[in-house]
Amino acid sequence: MRAGIFRRGFVVAVPFLLSLFVTRPVSAQEVNVPQQVINNTVQNIIQNVRDQIQHRRVVAPPGMLRFSGEESDFDRRDPFAARGVSNPFGALAYAKAPALAAPPPALWLYGANLVGSGDSAQSSGVQVSVATVTGAVDVTKIGIFTATDALTFIGTGSHSWAHTFTNGGLTTDGSIPSTSGTLSYLNGGFSTDFTALASWTRSTSNLPLAATADGSGIAYTWNGQYRFDFPYTVWFEPTVGVTYSEGYTANFGSKTGDSTEFHGGMRAGFETDWLGFKIQPSISGQYYRIVDASGAGAVGGAVPVAAGVIGTNGLRGSAKVNVLWTPQLSSYLEVHGSSITVPDPLLPGVGGFGTSIAGTQAGLRYTW
Repeated sequence: MRAGIFRRGFVVAVPFLLSLFVTRPVSAQEVNVPQQVINNTVQNIIQNVRDQIQHRRVVAPPGMLRFSGEESDFDRRDPFAARGVSNPFGALAYAKAPALAAPPPALWLYGANLVGSGDSAQSSGVQVSVATVTGAVDVTKIGIFTATDALTFIGTGSHSWAHTFTNGGLTTDGSIPSTSGTLSYLNGGFSTDFTALASWTRSTSNLPLAATADGSGIAYTWNGQYRFDFPYTVWFEPTVGVTYSEGYTANFGSKTGDSTEFHGGMRAGFETDWLGFKIQPSISGQYYRIVDASGAGAVGGAVPVAAGVIGTNGLRGSAKVNVLWTPQLSSYLEVHGSSITVPDPLLPGVGGFGTSIAGTQAGLRYTW
């Protein structure tokens, strides 16, 4: 997870900084995990749409074979010439059958998606479990500037439930609803997408003295990638992007902070047939870095102030298997993990800290 994963748990008072780090990183984990769930959901939909357009041939390729005898050898040959007989059908004005036109290509695609995720995070004696359910719909218009490019809109609604346990016995429960909208453009191997996400965090604790202020956040993410296809259905896809996040008090009251993350990585996979179904395994890896951060509050899912420093970096990775059961129905299973490293110390004489997150995600998609 990136540096936005910790910020909301801390207050500014220095004497309580260390103790609050133990009791309050929950909000950070809660908010940012759902954001990554939605990002994974969006990217899976984009890859499926491209697969439908290019590999399942929803759009007929140019030069589709048609029945036409205009230039064929058969049409130029007189079947009666060998016997010296004139064409008996000439008087009837015999004509060849008209060419059969290709069926009109699909201009619109629609999809409905249901995704479930489970994640577990650990950091400095704090354990966080997050369960997320996401629903998404997507609408694709094929043929924007060319016959095979496409514009896709994706809308998601998500809800996460988080539970945090510390070594000191503090437990905190969080509820995080979120929603997002994505616009994606596909043209051959090239694709780009922009996502705007809003989330709300509500927390309760088993200790009355533990502060559990509610919060909210907005995140904007842009990605660009290009897929290279090779023989034997092998492909790889470099990707780069940027995420800008803002944190607010409850219901987008007062702004408490912001951060900017740059990320880049690679996806790779192939396609094979197994028992009559198409199987598409893939892996991905990504490096990210916080290049700008300010404020003392929730940032893109709440990071402690000490973690939201310029130079914070981390890694993300996943392995996924997508199965095409029919041309309309597909499902996938993914395992993923991430880590964040803060190079600067929390306080003088105290070392930096890191967080690791591991989880799984399963999705079902139907298109028409």
